Amino acid sequence: MKILVVDDESNKLKAIMRVVREIDGIELDSVDITLQLNEAKEKLLNHRYDLMILDLNMPEVLGSDPDKEAGINFIEEVIYVESYKKPRDVIILTAYDELEEKIKENENLKGLQVLKYSETSMEWSECIKKRIEYIIACEENEKAEKVWADVALITAVKTESEAVRKIFNNLEKVRIKNDPTIYYRTELKKNITIVTAQQSEMGMAAAATLSTKMIEHFKPKYIIMVGIAAGIGNDKNLGDIIIPSEVWNYSSGKYIESKNGQESMLEFLPDPVSIPLEAKIREVVSQEFKERLFGIRNEADNAPENELKVVIGPMACGAAVVANKDIVEELIKKHHRKTVGLDMESYGVFFAAKNVVEVGTIPICIKSICDFADANKGDSAQKYAAFTSTLFAKKLIEEDLEF
Repeated sequence: MKILVVDDESNKLKAIMRVVREIDGIELDSVDITLQLNEAKEKLLNHRYDLMILDLNMPEVLGSDPDKEAGINFIEEVIYVESYKKPRDVIILTAYDELEEKIKENENLKGLQVLKYSETSMEWSECIKKRIEYIIACEENEKAEKVWADVALITAVKTESEAVRKIFNNLEKVRIKNDPTIYYRTELKKNITIVTAQQSEMGMAAAATLSTKMIEHFKPKYIIMVGIAAGIGNDKNLGDIIIPSEVWNYSSGKYIESKNGQESMLEFLPDPVSIPLEAKIREVVSQEFKERLFGIRNEADNAPENELKVVIGPMACGAAVVANKDIVEELIKKHHRKTVGLDMESYGVFFAAKNVVEVGTIPICIKSICDFADANKGDSAQKYAAFTSTLFAKKLIEEDLEF
């Protein structure tokens, strides 16, 4: 539960916080306090709160005099300006009788609860306590009715989904009303809950659509795409695990007609857009995994002779399967020479996670190399690559990610 307290009077703030500390289920770091209305506006533009406790006699900015009208103007602005994230509930706590009357007379604010603050009476504190306890009870009820998950695991093709079913045990089918996608749910050690699903087709659009649905349905802390990708560069081997430091859309740009002598030709002008991996995840995946990778390789069927390694670098993402080195050179390496891999979905997953802002789900891509996007492209290493990426993802979830 998130609470915003907007008040600049120190004794009153202490009294409010005493009430909050008495309530089970409230973490103190989930309570934001602001002493000025300008900062309160900023917080409501960027965060959603379950409860706002507001004093009306407030300064606009720190250092200015409190204004009895400023709080009324502020709450009207919050109610009617669309860009604010409206608190689920608002309690106005004032020591002034005339302000209490003004709220009651204001047609726009009649639905708000107004409490009279007094240092000699605890009636106001009991009301706040009961209100917070009710909101917590509502949240618990909502959680009980919904299927929540710590991690959403997304795949694009059957080979990847088969690896997930092999590595994650006891998957239970989950159906969501009015959603044709079939989800599967399981629990790992430390009570970490996983939900997984496969896209209806390959590509960024399908990846973004399924990612958005999973984030909205299950509110996961992480969404992780596992599976297979093409490797770029001679220093990589089949099965090597790519964790993109950023994903970029190499198919973003425009086609123009250009002249080559007397001939007209179609030329593509790229405008690549990238989304980075979160810095704290980059730090986690940059550690030494030699022993873990040795174990993963030994568990795999038909593993090649080479050692398994983790490769961190940019991942290119586009709308088509690539089996031509010229395309890799012209459309990818020419515009981002450090690119280490190529797939068709990662950008869609990252884009969805970054744009469902209220949830704050962190996207991660873990894909292993099954070919090198050239004329020798084939399916022979797909099962091995799907296995190494998925098992690595499981161990990362259980041993390294924070929940």
